[in-house]
Amino acid sequence: MKKILAFAGSNSSSSVNRKLVEHAKSKAAEYEITLIDLRDFDAPMFSEDLEKASGVPESIMKLKEVFTDHDAFMIASPEHNGMMPAFFKNLMDWLSRAGGKIFQEKPVLLMSTSPGPRGGQTNLANMKNLFPYWGAKAVFADFYLGSFYQAYDAETGNFTKPEDEARLKKVVADYESFLNNQ
Repeated sequence: MKKILAFAGSNSSSSVNRKLVEHAKSKAAEYEITLIDLRDFDAPMFSEDLEKASGVPESIMKLKEVFTDHDAFMIASPEHNGMMPAFFKNLMDWLSRAGGKIFQEKPVLLMSTSPGPRGGQTNLANMKNLFPYWGAKAVFADFYLGSFYQAYDAETGNFTKPEDEARLKKVVADYESFLNNQ
């Protein structure tokens, strides 16, 4: 059975993108999905000087092992001023120094949500273009959800609009179908 690694590209303890990736995980039927918290792999701000002095942090080497142990990725990332959060980018910068391509020629499902109406679409488009350079074999970046606090019911753990539930279910099913045909 293929294993998917799922996480939010956020260091917020109340991340709406964490809620999104958890919800997407519940839609996946066919795969073993491991949900991790990137805050468990924190690292200092990347600099070449620090790398020369101390090498790649142990936490990053552990994260690379986790990436290696999985066949695919499911990621929900917030948008900070049109880009991925500095926290997430910093981890990617360190992973790029740990040897080999970050995503190791494996498929990636990218998603985003935000309290604002656009749902992180700008960052999603940026990441869709960037991730192949980081070794993503295929990038699926078709799900975003705007106005998260109105679109998600925290009590039920579901979206408030059936069409949003249907869109997420389709994106996850299309991703699983791709994985099945590899």
